[in-house]
Amino acid sequence: MRTFSLSALLAATLLSSCGGPKPPAVDTVYEEFHKEGTVDKTVAEMSVEGMMCEVGCVAKVRKELLEVPGVASATIDFEKDRKLNVAVVEYDADVVDAEVLVAKVTAIGDGMYPVHRMAVTHHGEAAMAP
Repeated sequence: MRTFSLSALLAATLLSSCGGPKPPAVDTVYEEFHKEGTVDKTVAEMSVEGMMCEVGCVAKVRKELLEVPGVASATIDFEKDRKLNVAVVEYDADVVDAEVLVAKVTAIGDGMYPVHRMAVTHHGEAAMAP
């Protein structure tokens, strides 16, 4: 007799309810910027395809990003009918690389959420002149 846990069944239902076949694999375009400021931080903007709903898709992507060591915050700018939505992730670049964040998202649902673009901005204190 085969039994399933309620949480596994719920997770499978939420992922399948996000709808449709998984999008084809894409090559992620990486961009990197440096800006002077008053706070040291790194922020990544990821253009993610395949998110269809806030309850399942958006919540799953956000949860997976927040589980990565070094990630301080993750928010997602989501609109239901938009092809690409944007995940904004603040993280410690000394702990985790941008490629790891992309890999984490693209691994969900065996490629259900391809990342088209990853723009990383490193904010750092202005260098002092001698």
